[in-house]
Amino acid sequence: MPDGENQPAAAPVLRSRRLPWVAWGLLIQALGVGAIAVVVWHGVHLQGIAGHVTAEMIRLAWRSELHTHAGLAVLVTGSVAYAAGSVVMARPFVSSPLTLFVAVPIAAVVGLLVLGVLALVVAALIALLTAAQGDIGLDGSLPRRRRRRSDDYLP
Repeated sequence: MPDGENQPAAAPVLRSRRLPWVAWGLLIQALGVGAIAVVVWHGVHLQGIAGHVTAEMIRLAWRSELHTHAGLAVLVTGSVAYAAGSVVMARPFVSSPLTLFVAVPIAAVVGLLVLGVLALVVAALIALLTAAQGDIGLDGSLPRRRRRRSDDYLP
């Protein structure tokens, strides 16, 4: 009996053993990124005027969170949780402990930073594209322009 005949039957078993690791890793990563996103979004929402978001406000909220102890703690904890989720997810695929506990967390944090920079670039592009029309509302809508009535100017 050749070895290749048993491979298709063994493949679903290996996939089913890996699925819980990947699922838990994704859940831990989502919690880490979610904590960071909630803190930054809350800062943007508090600094927004009438619910309008600009790229400068996102940048300001990000920088203000870096200068507060609570904001910095949430950012560090979220990054550590994201790295831990990456380790859990990579566990069934990586055999070397050095790779699993050093290379995977470093790659995860660098990837998280790259995703953050990409999010800021997208926010800046959206703000630039809609600059002529006004700011973007938190619900994605543009602000309504109010027409001035002639009786507003009566003495």
